[in-house]
Amino acid sequence: MASERATIFLRTAFSTALGAAVLVWNANATAQVAYPSPQFDDGFVPGATSFGAPVVGDAFPNAAPVFNDSFGVPNATALPGGSGFPVSSDFSGAIPANGQLGGQIIGEIPFSGDINSIPLLEQKQPNAPRPLPQLNVPQTDADFEKRVEALARRFSKPPLSVEGSTPGRLLRYSLIGGADATFLAPDRAAPPETGQNAPTLPDSTPDLKPIYALGALCWNVPCAGRRILRVVDGRPSAAVGYGFQSKRGELLAALAFAKIDRNYEIQIDGEKFRVQDLVDAEKLACSKNANLSTVAVGLAHYSQNPDETWTNAFGETWSLAKILEAEIERSVDWGSTEATDKLLALTFLLARLKRGSLRDSAELKRIETTLIALKGRGWALFDDKPFAETLFFDEKTKPATPHMRLYVNGALLRWLTLTASAEELRSEKARRAVFELCGLVDQLFNSVDNLDKLAPLDEESLAVAMQTLLLYRARVKNAASSPN
Repeated sequence: MASERATIFLRTAFSTALGAAVLVWNANATAQVAYPSPQFDDGFVPGATSFGAPVVGDAFPNAAPVFNDSFGVPNATALPGGSGFPVSSDFSGAIPANGQLGGQIIGEIPFSGDINSIPLLEQKQPNAPRPLPQLNVPQTDADFEKRVEALARRFSKPPLSVEGSTPGRLLRYSLIGGADATFLAPDRAAPPETGQNAPTLPDSTPDLKPIYALGALCWNVPCAGRRILRVVDGRPSAAVGYGFQSKRGELLAALAFAKIDRNYEIQIDGEKFRVQDLVDAEKLACSKNANLSTVAVGLAHYSQNPDETWTNAFGETWSLAKILEAEIERSVDWGSTEATDKLLALTFLLARLKRGSLRDSAELKRIETTLIALKGRGWALFDDKPFAETLFFDEKTKPATPHMRLYVNGALLRWLTLTASAEELRSEKARRAVFELCGLVDQLFNSVDNLDKLAPLDEESLAVAMQTLLLYRARVKNAASSPN
């Protein structure tokens, strides 16, 4: 659990709460939007919103759950090992005050294991628990649809300012609204050129106007005084660490989930690039023993040739197949988000590689069989209850708080929804689970008056849960219109 604890600690300890902005829509006025709306790419990756129908799920046939020793899963009885961790209502109590977590590199911050030695550490007390409204789970499909739509409207266009939000926050909310997620920015944040096809959005106040979250990140607008992009060796590179990406590849994965076109413009200090340049930079940075799970999602989406190879910055030959092999061999803590991150990576890579020359290879079939088995194991967590009551695949440890239940179930259901067959999507088990997820999002977050006070991990649990609800809704609609 060391790496997960360290990750949770860094995300929470380095949280930021800078000024809030109140959005007041003016239906009688229009605003000049600073950034052109991102264009949609017709890659295969399912969108987090209704921008397109998912196509990965039905590629997985139904099969009996049979476990083998693939990618670090020892056997059915040994999955998983390790113990959980105590969490407070905002996850900030994940580790003891004087905990030693072991030497490692987290993001771009060298970490000696002494939590008091972390640069820029903000000693911040956990948010005091607040009384929650009663849990109200949707009972009908119509009620579910109505409530998901209302939640999506609120959280895809939150009343938060770019100046008071870190790039990491914009990334999290972009999982909900995709290409249409907006924040607020003063007019002076607008670049000189806005593009001929820049759309307009409803005006908010005379001083703050809505801009696209992913557009702001791609144009390197200062977010809480931080710019996520820089130029390294002539290519765009996204910063990792406090206030930025919590791990490599998050920006590229967010662009992939939102189906942003590979030719969409990136601007850094007056230099112009494309999303494809960011893709090429991530390819160059691939290295052995690195966690490439999030990078893999973006590279799989933007790959134009499943069989292509490239040379990284160290002169090594890489390919999507090599990333798949590296991710299979990389061990993870199956009682943490490392598990669902890895499963997402393997799923996206498998779906892309099945369009290339390896489509009929024994290795891909073995991996697919193992993922099907793990999918069966995942759905089994929901057999006799609406929610999984385990810490991911660690069946010995239970989530300690409602926020942690949402964090775990949102991530599990995102992967299960992504890989579900049409039959599984229509099952009462899936329906009951996503209805429960909707009710918990409503209970924990819809009553929050000031979203600016949410801790980063609370924002992440909200974002992943909302992404799951929207993905499920889109997949169910697609399954209804395409029964085969």
